[in-house]
This record gives sequence, C-alpha cells and structure tokens, in this order.
Amino acid sequence: MSRVAGALVALAVAGWLASAWPGARAEQEARDAVSTAGTPSPAQVERAIELLEGARRARPDGEVLPRLAGLEVTAGRPERAVALLRPLVRYEPENVTAWTALALALAEADPQAAAEANARRRALAPPVEP
Repeated sequence: MSRVAGALVALAVAGWLASAWPGARAEQEARDAVSTAGTPSPAQVERAIELLEGARRARPDGEVLPRLAGLEVTAGRPERAVALLRPLVRYEPENVTAWTALALALAEADPQAAAEANARRRALAPPVEP
C-alpha cells in the first residue's frame, strides 16, 4: 500500500513540475528578450509581453503579473497594467511587487491612487535605514 501511495505522490509531483516548466521557460525567454544593454526596443518589449502572457497562462500566480504589467507600462499602456494589477492586489493584498507596479502604472493618470499604492507598499515593506 505504501508503494502505491509513494508512486501516486511521485506522479503528482512529476505532473506539477511538467506543468510549471512552460511558464518558467517563457519567463526566462521574456527576461532575455529585454535584457539588452540600454533601453529595449518596442519589438523586444512586445515579444517579452507575448512570452509573459504565455507564462501567465502556465503559472497563474502573483509573480508573473507585475512583470507583465511593468512591460505594459514600458509599452505605453499603463491602463492595461492597472487592469492586470487591480485584481491581483485584491487577491494578494501583501504582494509588495504588485503594489509597486501599480503605483508606477497609476503615476500619470491618477497621482492620488498612485500615492495610495505607494503608501500600501511602504506599509508592507518599510524602508530600511542604512
């Protein structure tokens, strides 16, 4: 009986790892697409967005969305970034990275909301004195 349970656990772990691999690979490819010296080109940003959209489907967690939102801001689409991040900060209210990205996305269109997002970020991760 314990061998059967062990085999089932091993199969579950293998399945989980196999399902996470495409997302992790797409995330790395997105980082590579924009990690050039200087500012990435619009084409590089769009390619990274495309890759992170794929990673988002493979890994629907709170780590991919802030990166994707940051690229949307870089591409000149802060409203898309806000649309990605608002549900995330409701679902994961302690996600410091999401609050940081939300503040950046809101900076021009809604400075008051950006200040509120920054205040939330600071409350979650207060600055450390040197």
